[in-house]
Amino acid sequence: MGCTTGCIKCFLNALNSLNALVGLALIAIATIILGQVPLAYIVFVYILGGLIFVSAILGCCGICQENVCMTATYGFIMLAQLIFALLGTFGFKFNEDYIRKFASEEVQKMWDLELVEPGAMDHNQITYECCGRNGPDDYVIIGRATLPTTCYPKGNHELPHFTTGCAQGSSDNFLMLFNYASNSNWISVGITALMILGAFYLVGRFRKQRRRYHY
Repeated sequence: MGCTTGCIKCFLNALNSLNALVGLALIAIATIILGQVPLAYIVFVYILGGLIFVSAILGCCGICQENVCMTATYGFIMLAQLIFALLGTFGFKFNEDYIRKFASEEVQKMWDLELVEPGAMDHNQITYECCGRNGPDDYVIIGRATLPTTCYPKGNHELPHFTTGCAQGSSDNFLMLFNYASNSNWISVGITALMILGAFYLVGRFRKQRRRYHY
C-alpha cells in the first residue's frame, strides 16, 4: 500500500483515538450538567458525543482491518456528524433570551427554597460568584441580618462581597459556554471535513486492493 494511504490511515486513527475521548468527555459533561442547563442543549451534547464516540470506534476498526463496508459506514457517520455540526452553527441556534429565562427560573426555584431552607442558594453563589437572586439587597429585604458566607470570595468576610445577583451570574455563565461552543464548532467542522475526505479516499483504495487480490 502506498505512502499516501499509510499516512492517511495514521492521520485518521490518531484523530479517531482523540475523538473517542472527546465523545466520552461530552457524554460525561452532559451527565454532570443534567438539570442545570436547558434540556435541548443536554440532548444536543448527548447525541453529538454519541456520534463522535461510535464513529471513532468504527473508524479505527474499519481502517485497521482495511474493511470497505466498515470504513464506508464510518465515512457516512462522519458526514452525518458534519451536517449535525453545521445545523448547530447555522440553524438551531440557542436563543439568548431563552437561556437567560431558563437561568432566571432555575435561580428563582433556589431562592424560593432559600426562604424556607437557608443555605439553598450556597451552591449557586459559590459556582457563579454571585449573591442573592438579583443582588445582595435581596437578603436585606427578607430580613437577614448578615449575608451568607458564600456571598464572599472564598468565604472570607474581610473581602468585599459579590454584588452580582445569581440570575445574571448564571445566565452570563451559560451564554459564555454556548458562545465558546459555537466558536469552537468551526474547528470541529474543518477537521471533520478532512476526516470524511480521508475516509472515502481509503474506501476507494481498499476496493482497488480487493480487486487486485481477486485477480
